[in-house]
Amino acid sequence: MIDNLQEIEKTSMFKKILIVIMAFLFITITTIVIIYFTNESFQYTTNNFLTLLPGSFGEHFKGLPTKVEKENIKLQVAKYYITLEDDRLLDKLLIIKGEDSDLYNDLLILLSRENPIKMKNIREKLRIKELEGNLLNRVLEEIDDEKQEIISDYTKYYTSLKLPEAISELERTFDNGEIKAEELAGLFENLSKEESAKYLYYLNSNLVENVKHKIKNNKLKDIEKEMEALKSKENHLKVLAKTYEEESLKTQIEDLGKDNKFNLKDLAVIYTNINIKTAGKILSEIEDNEFTSSLYEEINTLETLNREEVNTSTYIAEIAKIHRNYYDKVDELGEIYKKVSLEELVDVIEGMVISNKIFKKHTIDSEEITFTRENLAIDILKKLPYKRAAEILEILKVERRIDLTQKFILN
Repeated sequence: MIDNLQEIEKTSMFKKILIVIMAFLFITITTIVIIYFTNESFQYTTNNFLTLLPGSFGEHFKGLPTKVEKENIKLQVAKYYITLEDDRLLDKLLIIKGEDSDLYNDLLILLSRENPIKMKNIREKLRIKELEGNLLNRVLEEIDDEKQEIISDYTKYYTSLKLPEAISELERTFDNGEIKAEELAGLFENLSKEESAKYLYYLNSNLVENVKHKIKNNKLKDIEKEMEALKSKENHLKVLAKTYEEESLKTQIEDLGKDNKFNLKDLAVIYTNINIKTAGKILSEIEDNEFTSSLYEEINTLETLNREEVNTSTYIAEIAKIHRNYYDKVDELGEIYKKVSLEELVDVIEGMVISNKIFKKHTIDSEEITFTRENLAIDILKKLPYKRAAEILEILKVERRIDLTQKFILN
């Protein structure tokens, strides 16, 4: 009986010791496992130690990447991801975040090192994504949608107007507080960089300064480049205008009397920078009424945009009409003098050249358009058959013949 009791006590003691040992081992193993999966340095050290195991176990741990290899892989991923479009990068990061938050955080750090400016924008988008389920965020989205709809309506309205009208209306509504600087900035962001530059180029400087700093930097840089290009082209056309002042009438008519070499907008710049006497004489030779009407309209538009009250097109049209009337009279005289005898015609031409008085004078915007008898004589000679004109020049006195011949050829 006593022996049985002693045996039971020994068995009970053994069980207690075994339970303690098992509990210790369980706690130890559990702790090691937890440390293994939560401590990266311990994990890499353990993996390195376990490579010493024989057979497939050792091979398995040898196949796992080392800490350096894993960091290199992360870096390669970051370098590739940073080249992606914002929306694609955002999607990939959200997928990684759902599967491995540690890798997600590591990649954010590496990506920020690669391109901090781009990642600032990405982080903001990630933050917005996290708030998507939030009621307040939905309200903000509705407000943004409403603002965008208002801007879209403004865009349709202003772009439906002709440029001078649109400029005037933009300035009026801004000055009256009907449209805010933020809304105008949104409007210009909706338009192409070319269209936006066109509006900002002609709007008053106060409005432009109020709006420019509210336009997104990338779009603003593109718009400013286009504005510089517009300014450069305008300056180039002004230089060309002065060059054409010195060209022959034939060249002027060939280049500026139609819209083949220059479009109408470019021609408007050239004509507003050429002396109105020259411009009027060129257009007096043009029979295409549709072309001249369109050109005058473009000149008026340009002056309106530049806030100039010069009435250049009116002055040019008046001078062109004066020249046309003069040449109509020359045509009539040419027909008459074709029937006059050679001797009489020589006397008429010589008389005109000798007196050389001004027989017609017009003043248009302080510019004088004069026609002398010598001008008339040369123009009449041009209307006669070439042989008849040569005979007249041959009969004239030597000094008069030389002078008149030179002017005849040059004109």
